[in-house]
Amino acid sequence: MKPLTVLVVDDEQVICDACRLVLSENGHQVSHCITGHQGLLEIEHNVYDLILLDMKLPDIHGTRILEFVRKRSLPSTVIVMTGYSTLSNAVEAMKLGAADYLSKPFSEDELLATID
Repeated sequence: MKPLTVLVVDDEQVICDACRLVLSENGHQVSHCITGHQGLLEIEHNVYDLILLDMKLPDIHGTRILEFVRKRSLPSTVIVMTGYSTLSNAVEAMKLGAADYLSKPFSEDELLATID
């Protein structure tokens, strides 16, 4: 797999740090934001191959970010992460353009397998 530019949007610093560590060790370039508004600004001003997106953010819901990516036809693949995993949440995320869905907590292997 070629190195990816990755943006992690999650309000839990430990998730951001863990994703950065795992993905950096595998050759990917990783940035992160801890609010949805910061994430939107990053996505608006930079191109990312992959966005790891928490659905429950302190300021806006992750679905708004998914809609932003879809409406702008951005080339980013979005993988949704959530600790509130339900079938309806997964279906909604997929309808809005998410490529996949990770339930928190997830392992290093689950993260890498989902990205592959």
